[in-house]
Amino acid sequence: MASSTALPVALLVIYLTISPSLIYIAKKHGWKHGAFIGWFFLFIFCTLRIVASAIEIHDAHSTGAALVASIGLSPLLAAVCGILHESRVYILPKSLRPFDTQYFIFFHILITTAIALVASGAAKLNNPTLSPDQIKRTHTLVKGGMILLLLGWLSLALVTLATYGNSLVRGSRKLAGSEPGKTLLLAVTISIPFLGIRVLERLVYFFTQNQDLNPVTGSLGLRVGLEVIEEIIVTLLFVFTGIMTRNMKVVATTGTF
Repeated sequence: MASSTALPVALLVIYLTISPSLIYIAKKHGWKHGAFIGWFFLFIFCTLRIVASAIEIHDAHSTGAALVASIGLSPLLAAVCGILHESRVYILPKSLRPFDTQYFIFFHILITTAIALVASGAAKLNNPTLSPDQIKRTHTLVKGGMILLLLGWLSLALVTLATYGNSLVRGSRKLAGSEPGKTLLLAVTISIPFLGIRVLERLVYFFTQNQDLNPVTGSLGLRVGLEVIEEIIVTLLFVFTGIMTRNMKVVATTGTF
C-alpha cells in the first residue's frame, strides 16, 4: 500500500466502524428535547470523513477531498453543541436554562453561515482564472467564515463553563438522571481543548495559506498531530460516553426543547 493512501484508508476504516454505533446511540437517547440532534450531527461528521477519505484514496491531490475535509469541522461543532444541550436538560431545571433554545438556534445559524463562507471561498480558491481582486475577496470570505467558527467554539466553551457553575445550584442536584447528564457534560468539557486546536489549525491555514497545513497535501506529521488525532479522540470520547449513558431518559423538567 502506498504511503500516500495509508492515512485515508485508516481513517475510512475507523469512521466506517464508528458510524453504525451512532445510529444506535441516537435511538437510545431518544427524541425528547432534541436529544438525538447531537448524535445525528456526529454521524454527519463521520460520513463526511468517510467521503473525504474515499475521495483522497482515489486522488491524493483532489481539491474535492480538501473541501469536504474543511467543512467537516462544522458538524463536529454542531454535535458538541447538541450533546451539551442534552446534558443541560438532564442537569438543570428550566429556571436555570431559560435561553437554551435561543442559543441552540443562534449557534446553528452561526455555524451554518461560517461553513457556507468557508466552503464557497475554498472552492473558488482552486480556480486558476480568478483575478487578484477576486482572490482577495475570496480570501476575505474564508477568513470571515473561520472567525465565525472560532466565535462558535468560544461560545461553546463559555456555555460549558456556565453549565458547571449552574450545576452547583442546590436545586439542580435533585433532578433525576443528573448523573448521566454530568457524564455527558464531562465529555463535552474534555472535547473543548481538542476542538480548539482544530479550529485554530484551520484558522492559521486559511489566514497564512501555509501549505504544510493543507488538509490533503500538507505535512503528514502536522496533519496527524493537529487534525486527525483530535477528531478521533473527540469522536471516540462521545461514542463511549453515548454508550455509557444509553439508558438515560430525559426527565420532564417542566420545559420543552
